[in-house]
Amino acid sequence: MPKQKIALIGAAGRMGRAITQAFPQSNSVSLAYAIVRPDSYSIGFDSGLHSGGKENKILFSSNVEEAIQDSDGIIDFSSLQALDDNLSLCIKHNKPMVIGLTGLEKEHRTKIETASKSIPIVLSPNMSIGVNLLFKLTEIAAKVLDSNFDIELLDIHHKHKKDSPSGTATKLKEILLSTLQRKESDVIYGRHGNYNERPAKEIGIHTMRAGEVVGDHTVYFFSPEERIEISHKAQDRKTFGVGSVKAIEFILGKKPGLYDMFDVLGI
Repeated sequence: MPKQKIALIGAAGRMGRAITQAFPQSNSVSLAYAIVRPDSYSIGFDSGLHSGGKENKILFSSNVEEAIQDSDGIIDFSSLQALDDNLSLCIKHNKPMVIGLTGLEKEHRTKIETASKSIPIVLSPNMSIGVNLLFKLTEIAAKVLDSNFDIELLDIHHKHKKDSPSGTATKLKEILLSTLQRKESDVIYGRHGNYNERPAKEIGIHTMRAGEVVGDHTVYFFSPEERIEISHKAQDRKTFGVGSVKAIEFILGKKPGLYDMFDVLGI
């Protein structure tokens, strides 16, 4: 049975290269289009060689609509600026999407939710299987430990990363707030100056941007007697590529709706 064809939008970036490397491991999908910005220097280059792998004869192109129309599914790791157009084209041609963009604002989420009424979409700030286990373990720990523990969150990434906190850290925050029934006003981002005693419901989020760290996230639960740390450290972006390919394999043939990596992994 022939593999289903996938268009990768944002194919020349760090995540695009990792996803390109992961496609050959799939038995059901293959990379058919590698899409980049119209002004990209990489147009015409072989995407396999660019990713550090073998030549795959899939050349970088900027023809987004052709790629979406001719593919069975779309993986979007491009930019927030391109999101509206990509959503519209996928709706127009009735194509399922995997969206891995971070830094989403409320307006972006609303547009994705609206689009998911017409097409199936997997949305996740982090496609790593390990990170999604981190999400689930954080939810479980928060339910068990509840208000007896102080909670802090540390997010470490490479110095090139544009958003802070990371999408993963933001998702962890959302899980903690939802599970513990707390509000955004209970969150503090970093600390400086003089403070009174730490409020019982406060959740601290701290960010480091340095070197070439792929992505480290740790959630800390502190009591007077003990400390629990739930941590994930990405050593290679390939983990995100593998998860992204699993997500597109999952979403093909699904009914319209908004799915996440918990759905993909069955957790």
